[in-house]
Amino acid sequence: MAGIKKVTMELGSNAPVIVMPDADLNKVAEAVAATGYANAGQVCISAQRILTAGRVYSDFLSTLKPKVEALTTGDQLDEKVKVGPMIREKDAARVDEWIREAVSAGARLGRVWEDAEGSRSIRAAEETLPPAVAPELFPLEGSNWIEVPVQAFAGISPGVKLQRGVSQPFRVGIVPESRLRPWYEAVTTAKFNAPPAAVSVLGEIEALIAAARRAGGPSVALVFAASSFEDRFAE
Repeated sequence: MAGIKKVTMELGSNAPVIVMPDADLNKVAEAVAATGYANAGQVCISAQRILTAGRVYSDFLSTLKPKVEALTTGDQLDEKVKVGPMIREKDAARVDEWIREAVSAGARLGRVWEDAEGSRSIRAAEETLPPAVAPELFPLEGSNWIEVPVQAFAGISPGVKLQRGVSQPFRVGIVPESRLRPWYEAVTTAKFNAPPAAVSVLGEIEALIAAARRAGGPSVALVFAASSFEDRFAE
């Protein structure tokens, strides 16, 4: 008989890391930088999703960023290199194709506004936009449900209901595809008389809407999420 043996089985996962408010951020950042980029991410037990409590998000991001930037890439036989290449050239091409596919479908990285300067920029943009449209993306009170069409699989509802509004200290704004055109017109007009603090925010909204409209699908929406600690856009 072979007896009992110690084994490690890689069975696939989504490998989330949950960062609680009382976590040792430096320790977590070191672990995420090490496990998230191990084997260039080509191992199913690598850290794949980082779920961070809102009030430590900014601190964790500022702690993690320099650790990731310090990772050296190159020849894996060099002892100084921490991140080597993809295992095969076709795998590198596959990842590159996924990125290109997402971008061609309208995906675009949003912008994050942080700290006092970021808050001033967001407030300036809110005050510059017409009151008829501003609450859709920058809600100040209350909440309501809106329906966004989705490209669904057979048997799944063709629409999803999303809540837009304020639940302290969070607020979420959503502009569905059907409202992107009036929003684009409002933003382009508002930019002419906008104060300097609002220009970067309005420019980001304009660029995101343009990318979303190029995608040409009803499932596209412009989303703004904010808390006392962060302001961010995503498409």
